[in-house]
Amino acid sequence: MVAGGSGGHIYPALALAEVLEEKGHQITFIGSKDRMEKEVIPQHGFDYIGLDVVTTRGGVLQKVKSLLSIVKAYFRCQKLLKGYDMAIGFGNYISVPVMEAAVNAKLKTVIHEQNSFVGRANRMLDEKVDLIIGCYEENRSQFKNKNLLILGNPQSSKAYGLKKDQNVLKELGLDPDKKTVVIFMGSLGSSSVNEKLLDYFRLTDGSYQIVYATGTAHYEKTIAAVEEKDYLKIFERIDGVNVMNNAELLVCRAGATTLSEICAIGIASVLIPSPYVPNNHQYYNGKALVDKDAAVMIEEKDLSGEVLKETVDSLINDDEKRAAMAENARRLGNPDVLDDIIKAIENI
Repeated sequence: MVAGGSGGHIYPALALAEVLEEKGHQITFIGSKDRMEKEVIPQHGFDYIGLDVVTTRGGVLQKVKSLLSIVKAYFRCQKLLKGYDMAIGFGNYISVPVMEAAVNAKLKTVIHEQNSFVGRANRMLDEKVDLIIGCYEENRSQFKNKNLLILGNPQSSKAYGLKKDQNVLKELGLDPDKKTVVIFMGSLGSSSVNEKLLDYFRLTDGSYQIVYATGTAHYEKTIAAVEEKDYLKIFERIDGVNVMNNAELLVCRAGATTLSEICAIGIASVLIPSPYVPNNHQYYNGKALVDKDAAVMIEEKDLSGEVLKETVDSLINDDEKRAAMAENARRLGNPDVLDDIIKAIENI
C-alpha cells in the first residue's frame, strides 16, 4: 500500500490496512522518506519503506527534479514489489512510481480517490489499474476506467457507531452540559486561518465553549496570543472524531477524510476550504455537502473574525437548523464502506 503527504491520504489507507491485516493479509507500506507518513505509519505497527521522491510543486527546475526522483523510485519499486500480489494507492505523487511499477509487474492494482476532484496522480494511473474506488458521484465523469466503484472513505468507518461519552469533554476541561464548538484545520494546521481565529477568539463571550486543535506548528504562537478561559481550550492536537461526536458544531477545512467523518457522525459544520491545494479540490469537496444543506461554507478570502463569529453564533443558537444539517450529512455517509471496499478488493 502506498500513501503519503497528509493525513487525508494516510489515515484512510491505515483504516483499510488494519482490516485487511485482521483478515490475514500481509501489508507493507511505501511512502516518502521525509514526510509525516514515515512517522505515522510505523507507529501503527506496519512495515514501512521510505522512497526519496521530490514534490512536483514549484518551478521548472523543481519539476525536473521531481521527474528524475520518480523515475529513480520506479526502478527501485520494480525490485521492491517482487513477491507481492496487489498494490493499493491512495493518491499523492509518491504513489505514481509505486503503482506504475506494480502495473508493469502484473500485480493486481487498486487506487482510491478521496476527493470530489480527482488528483493528478490518480489521473495519471486511471486507465492502467484494475479497480478505482471513489467517494463522490462526481468521480464518475472524471475517470475513464470502466471498473470504478463509488464506495466512500475507509476512515469514516471508524466513526460509525461511536457512542457519546461526556468524559471526552471533561478530560479537555470542558463542561459536557454546555454547547461545544470544535475547530481544527487538518493534520498540519493552517497559518492563514489561525490569524483569523485569533480575532474570532477575542470576540467570543462564553455563551458556548470552544476547543481548538492548532496543529504542532501553530500551538506556541496561539497560546502566546490568546488567553485560555473556561470556555476556550487550545491544544496541539485532539482525538478529533471522539471530540466531534460529543460537540454541537465543527469548524474545519474541507479535506476529504474530515468530510467523511462529518457524514459518519452526523454533525453540523462550517467549512473553510483550503485554497492552497491542487485544483481547489477542497472547495469542490465542501460544495458537495453544501449543495445538500449538510454544511455551510466560508471561503478563506471572505473569512474574518467577525464573519466567523456571526456564522457560528447563528448556528449554535439554532438547534433546529443544526439538527437538519447533521441529518443531511448523515444521509451522505456509507456505514458499510470498509466492508464494501474489502469485497471489491477480494473480487479482483
